[in-house]
Amino acid sequence: MTHVDERRGAGAVSLCAGSRPDAPLTVPIPDVPPARVDAAGPPLPQRLRETARSWRARLAAATAEPALSDFHATVVTAGGRPRDHLWRHPVAGAAAVAAVVRLPRLSASLSADTVGGRALLHTLTRPGPFRTPFGWTGVAVLDVPADAAEYSLGAARQTVRRKVRAAQKRGVTVRPVDDPAERAALLARANEAEAAHADDRYRSERPDNSDLLDHDLWLGAFAADGAPLLLSVTPTDGEWGQLRYFRTLGSSPAHSDCRYLATQALVQALSARGVRHLVEGTHPAELPNGLRHFQRMVGFRLARVAARRA
Repeated sequence: MTHVDERRGAGAVSLCAGSRPDAPLTVPIPDVPPARVDAAGPPLPQRLRETARSWRARLAAATAEPALSDFHATVVTAGGRPRDHLWRHPVAGAAAVAAVVRLPRLSASLSADTVGGRALLHTLTRPGPFRTPFGWTGVAVLDVPADAAEYSLGAARQTVRRKVRAAQKRGVTVRPVDDPAERAALLARANEAEAAHADDRYRSERPDNSDLLDHDLWLGAFAADGAPLLLSVTPTDGEWGQLRYFRTLGSSPAHSDCRYLATQALVQALSARGVRHLVEGTHPAELPNGLRHFQRMVGFRLARVAARRA
């Protein structure tokens, strides 16, 4: 028989034999202290490693390509010159400079003997921010796949596919514009739409687009009734093309949706020509944020481009 001897407290157990409870064998049970919880948390070396990993992740995110695009959007929203914004926000400016250094680097070998090559050379080598060559600080580039069908694949192109279907349901079509008379008529229509645009960010009172007639890749988006909705003109040279003109000629849901269908058609035309990179001719620090959002939706990303004569 086993019982706890209350006279000795709960810290002892009495082992009794037979009918002699007055002669117990007492076995002491040592008190076990409760488990100690270290309020300081993990050991110091582990905490330091976790802090270092956290800061590295934050630094990587702050100097990544999307963060640089967001920085340019902030500069455009604030107005003024990018240089002034850098001085007023030195930490964000330093992160933007680091992000530029981390951007992918592309090399463009361009011919000065072709109209398209000269146009691209002029764009990519003209002075950019801080008097550096335009392409050195990062410009928006769309990679063109060798198989044009690959452009619309994947989760990243879900919005493109949806907008393309919406445009097609409206009866919108995109086709090349090769006839000189039709080109001249479309150019006149584009100039009128640009001068009368309701948003002053996209309005130009006296647009000068006469150089468009020098280039041969013209695409037009047309409504079901044949009315022109969008004009696209793209200089090309070798593996490079420039988004010289890509504007809607009005404002409506059909005009908005046709931009995605026209982008898909432009990628197909460029891929057939062997073009692998399409560059935006406006620096991201000057690009209206509405256009920035659209370009990122269709796949443009920032990259540093070094151009040289072939």
